[in-house]
Amino acid sequence: MASKLDLMFTLTNEDISKESIYIHYLNKAELAIKQYCNIEAIDESLNPVVVDLAIYFYKNRDLEGVRQATQGSRSQTLEAGIPTSIKTCLPLPKLRLM
Repeated sequence: MASKLDLMFTLTNEDISKESIYIHYLNKAELAIKQYCNIEAIDESLNPVVVDLAIYFYKNRDLEGVRQATQGSRSQTLEAGIPTSIKTCLPLPKLRLM
């Protein structure tokens, strides 16, 4: 986990005081990727993708549950779940047979 955490600090230019918050979003990103891909463990080669998703979750933490926001004349629509740009970096989801 330390290498993902170090990468997250480097990419966001934040100080070490947010470590526990970053760990929370890294765990959330790992869980989201495991559920999306139907896998038990994430390969180390996907660490940069996990960090990207954690940063996405962190930066959009105040907009969770919001699909569209309007501020004055500016309007934005948010993607639900994992953004398409991150999904393209993930392996295809595995099928589970019951």
